[in-house]
Amino acid sequence: MIDDMELSSSDLELMTDINAAIVRFIQSDETHLQMDPMNSYRRRMVHKIGTEYKLSSESTGEGENRSVRLSKTATTEIPENINKQMVIDRGIEIFYVKAGAEIVLRNDGSFGVALNERDNKILDKRTVEEGEFRIRDNKIICKQDSNW
Repeated sequence: MIDDMELSSSDLELMTDINAAIVRFIQSDETHLQMDPMNSYRRRMVHKIGTEYKLSSESTGEGENRSVRLSKTATTEIPENINKQMVIDRGIEIFYVKAGAEIVLRNDGSFGVALNERDNKILDKRTVEEGEFRIRDNKIICKQDSNW
């Protein structure tokens, strides 16, 4: 439950997706994040979750195209408890793929060759040039990386 909001299983999945999208946004150089259009109940969820990260938010658009735009502030941060829930790390385990394949790491911890996933379901996306990769701290790591 978020304050006074009862959450269904699809709401919990949306909440996970929103948190992952916001974390990626905060870690990026972008200053604004435009969410997909959604109903008023789900927009309210985005506004409430955004406050946990100290983001400013506003609803934009009309009717079925109404969505939330999040913006970074001087105090924007990733709360410690949210970061701990989301870290996917497979340690020193090495995975193999055809050299040059694009791999995605999804919010649920699954990974594989990139298909047509929606960006808000993906933690990381990367072309694996040499065919070997690891998963560390929500990132796809390749042999040439310093943290291999």
